[in-house]
Amino acid sequence: MSEELWQKYYGQPNPIYGNRVQYGMLIDINKCIGCHSCTMACKQTWTSGPGQEDMYFNSVSTAPYGKYPRHDGDPKDSTKYNYKHSNLYQDTPKGEFPNLWQFYLARPCNHCAKPACVPACPTRSIYKNKDGIVLIDQEKCEGFQYCVKACPYDKIYYNVVTKKSQKCVFCFPLLEKGQEPQCVKSCVGKIRVFGNLMDPESTISKLIRDPYLGATPYIPETGLKATHRTISSGERRQLRPDFGTIPSVWYVPPRNIPPEEVEKYFGFAMGGDLDEPNPVPADIKMKDI
Repeated sequence: MSEELWQKYYGQPNPIYGNRVQYGMLIDINKCIGCHSCTMACKQTWTSGPGQEDMYFNSVSTAPYGKYPRHDGDPKDSTKYNYKHSNLYQDTPKGEFPNLWQFYLARPCNHCAKPACVPACPTRSIYKNKDGIVLIDQEKCEGFQYCVKACPYDKIYYNVVTKKSQKCVFCFPLLEKGQEPQCVKSCVGKIRVFGNLMDPESTISKLIRDPYLGATPYIPETGLKATHRTISSGERRQLRPDFGTIPSVWYVPPRNIPPEEVEKYFGFAMGGDLDEPNPVPADIKMKDI
């Protein structure tokens, strides 16, 4: 099924936006220790300015008490978790002793193949570039915040100082210089693999197409020297793929949690794209350009 899903998503140009490159990431949750090195490296690089105090383009939360799913089943309920304070009071396992479980969930923007934020923007300031990276044109953004409301992953932030929406950019200026994103370079456990999902020979594509391919010399596509990263074998899944946006960030789900809990966070990914994507509110209108 992994090969079939890869062919469906990445074996051809994006049918909506036409990009022939789709940068993405594979994150091995089983190896994450919640050290926040990725979060701090990202914040020092991208969100250290005025109005960005509570912005975390890359965040790490603790599940089950982090972002997904809500205890009452509502993924958009903001009363039970404040993303501004990652892991605050969260490291409390679920279950009955000795069957306790929790895991750390690292989350950059998913740079979806069918992003909900793009059609939601009335000024069309949000777009996918030729590398499949979702960006916000800061000169065109007028701060309507419809993109913030439309993103089902809550990974777009509003800067109250600049009056603009901002988000993870997959460190594309670093990519242009032959470097990997900061969250990948800074990861202590080497749990992330970054690359072009549309290249059948890229390491990330091979790891998704063959879920039992684990230990492998990882050769970054950005020109850096090869390193050895061991990725856990098993299914590769997306976070909440039932939103229908086709996330470009993939995960190796944690092994230490009940199967029904895996389905709550990562269910339906191996079943392919759903018929209906995450709906954009009907009252959101695009401006003519």
